[in-house]
Amino acid sequence: MRVEGRAAAGSNLTRDEAAARSAEVSDVHYAVELDLTVGEREFATTTVVRFHARSGDEVVFLDFAGKAGSVECNGRELGPDAQDEERVRLEVRAGANTVRVAGSAPYSRTGEGLHRFRDPLDGQVYVHTKFEPFAAHTVFACFDQPDVKAMVDLTVTADDDWVVVANTDPAEQRSPAGDGCSTWRFGRTPPLPPYLVAFAAGPFRRLRSSHGGVPLALYARNSLFEDLTREAPELFGVIGRGLDFYGHLFDLPYPFTKYDHVFAPEYAFGGMEHPGCVTLNERFLFRHRVTEDARRRRAELLMHEMAHMWFGDYVTMRWWDDLWLNEAFATMMSVVAQPEATRYGEGWTGFAHYSVPVARHADQLPTSHAIRVDTADTDAARSNFGPIVYRKGATVLHDLAERLGWENFVSGVRTYLRTHAWGNAGLEDFVAALRQVSDEDVDLWVDEWLLRGGVNTVEVSRVATGDRAVQLPDPDVAPRHLNLRFAAFDDDGGKLVLRQRAHLPLSPRERDRELTVSGDRSPDLLVPNDDAVSYVKVRLDPRSRQTALRSLSTLDSPPARAVVWGALWDDLLDARLPARSYAGAVLTHGVLESDVGVVEVLVERAVQAVRVYGDPSHSRRMLDVVADKARDLLSEAAPGSDRQLVLARALVGVLQADDHGLLGEVVCGRSPWAELEVDRDLRWRALLRLASAGSEIDGLLDIAREADPGDNGRRNALMAEAACPTSAAKEQAWTRLFSDAYSLAEKKTIMAGLRQPGQETLLAPYADRYLSALESAAGNSRPEFVLAFARALYPYFTSDARRVLADTDDLLESKLLSEDVVKVIREERAELAIIQAARACDTASTTG
Repeated sequence: MRVEGRAAAGSNLTRDEAAARSAEVSDVHYAVELDLTVGEREFATTTVVRFHARSGDEVVFLDFAGKAGSVECNGRELGPDAQDEERVRLEVRAGANTVRVAGSAPYSRTGEGLHRFRDPLDGQVYVHTKFEPFAAHTVFACFDQPDVKAMVDLTVTADDDWVVVANTDPAEQRSPAGDGCSTWRFGRTPPLPPYLVAFAAGPFRRLRSSHGGVPLALYARNSLFEDLTREAPELFGVIGRGLDFYGHLFDLPYPFTKYDHVFAPEYAFGGMEHPGCVTLNERFLFRHRVTEDARRRRAELLMHEMAHMWFGDYVTMRWWDDLWLNEAFATMMSVVAQPEATRYGEGWTGFAHYSVPVARHADQLPTSHAIRVDTADTDAARSNFGPIVYRKGATVLHDLAERLGWENFVSGVRTYLRTHAWGNAGLEDFVAALRQVSDEDVDLWVDEWLLRGGVNTVEVSRVATGDRAVQLPDPDVAPRHLNLRFAAFDDDGGKLVLRQRAHLPLSPRERDRELTVSGDRSPDLLVPNDDAVSYVKVRLDPRSRQTALRSLSTLDSPPARAVVWGALWDDLLDARLPARSYAGAVLTHGVLESDVGVVEVLVERAVQAVRVYGDPSHSRRMLDVVADKARDLLSEAAPGSDRQLVLARALVGVLQADDHGLLGEVVCGRSPWAELEVDRDLRWRALLRLASAGSEIDGLLDIAREADPGDNGRRNALMAEAACPTSAAKEQAWTRLFSDAYSLAEKKTIMAGLRQPGQETLLAPYADRYLSALESAAGNSRPEFVLAFARALYPYFTSDARRVLADTDDLLESKLLSEDVVKVIREERAELAIIQAARACDTASTTG
């Protein structure tokens, strides 16, 4: 049985079907006409497709998920019967063919396809597209696969007061279309795969600039124009410097005619790299006080999407197997660009804190996969977007660049881009480019790092004959060639001092090597991979772990500290380190990190350790410890500083219901801290904590809504209501999830509020309801909702975890669910097992 929206005949495209089609069709051109004025639920869509067929003997089909009113092929009317589910089947001839498909299609509220949003502040409507990996055909008839690139002529009819922005500028002035409507005709695009065709429409406001002859523009909805105006100088500055950096790095100027960014409401991703029309999530158009780290992350996002202009847009993967050629490269380049295009300096240390632990964790789940994924169809492609392709991929590319030498690596990249300009490429093409510039065994690197899943663990063993580094055996992960460094530190009067740094190669044949360290005694702390370049899991030996827990903040090497913090977090997830020990280390050492962004992520993990991975019977006491530490540090933080803001957020997030007074003051906008403005974000954090802790919030909810009356406030209110620990609140939240009155973005916030640690008794009945809902969802619910539901509401917090695990196994064995949903459920089941083991470890540390 399948999940709704995936009709048997055509809503899923296989790799074999795509290969056969791309072998038959070429020289494709689309003329797409869309009318957005016909109603609130549907739009009119007409596509004329011109293409060359190689033989005319093969069955050729267009993808189209709308309702075809007419289909004409080479002057012959085929009628709507030519549409079979989501495919329009054609009888073509060898040589030139022309097909016209006219019909209608529905707007989306899930973020896929053509998403429609109404601003609650002024009632204005906005629409935007998001097609990756397989949704262009929900808007217009096309060959919806990445290796059938086409030039596109787009025409959009919309209300007179709307602005339409697309991949190219309008080819002419918009023309009247009658009844208060206008028609926009855009210039022809360069060759693009369908998933990169994009437009947004609505009464957007625009700010213009230019850089190096490239026109730039920023778009946001009318109610956010003041925020756009405030943020524009920084945005334009980062974009301009990024264009300079990448143009020089790739020895190729920005390859498109303009570079616009559209902040799109309820956007499903962080951003999307449509050439000439990048779409961004509105959370990056800051509407409240943010830290420098939040601005750094936004700049990183801008650099990520910009890197795609070359990796993905100018040269596109042939099929979703090589998604890494897009995403791993863009992620890597966004870190490389940081010191060149932003004010934030070196980026790899932060990446080691934020991103690499997430990749390692994903790589140890039962759904671990290679970076280059064997992708049978577009359903499988949806499952590939995740930390292994993005974050692990970026890490191993960084390691490859170190092995080849940066100049050689860049030379290979330039060769790759020049060779495949405006076309498609794959793994072999990239490897061929690298072979031209280096004698390194790139094929071995590909085999070990791109085609194999899993993460290797390196541990230091202290034995009587000396200290040794060991690549631990793992039945699920083959050993690799590891090009590591290691560092040795001594505890000198409470301060860790470097004794020695050295190269430490390990291989499948030599997985165990003696660490040659100067001096008469073994160092207090031994850190493999101390430069954080290699993608490995570091397991500290007991003496090093105790040294780190005692003195980590005195270690004067940011990359080495990042590696040690990652090792401690891995130990917690492996049930080797009690949650309270990790939290204690953060409260002692993590809060002393100079990078406030690192402080924030470590404190967030400490709170997660207590609330999720710690013994529930001690969570209240440990949260009080966190709160007391945050209070003490707040009294020392510089007024108005980022550190003060991060600590205030941490405090607000852990206070108990008996601190209702302070939390209530924050919700009302009154700041207890000098020079720290209580903005909408901090108000909602305080209200969510009040709600989840069981305090009465009705009056305060009205105050928070009044201070933030737009869609952001609406979503936060839904989350707070769902977080309340009452049967009525949980039932209301559950009912809302299955109502058409809410968009998927709103439903995701409801889910985030519904599942709260510490509410196990209330949530216990929803374990059965969750599993039943997934069974019934097969065949009658939107796939985007089902995937979000499966991940966000898996019953972590229940009074009978063993039963949940057993019932999950029964559901997985039933074969009722689609493969992408099965993947999510397998991951969430593994997470529950990790939680239970970590809690047992934390309990044993108290009773042992």
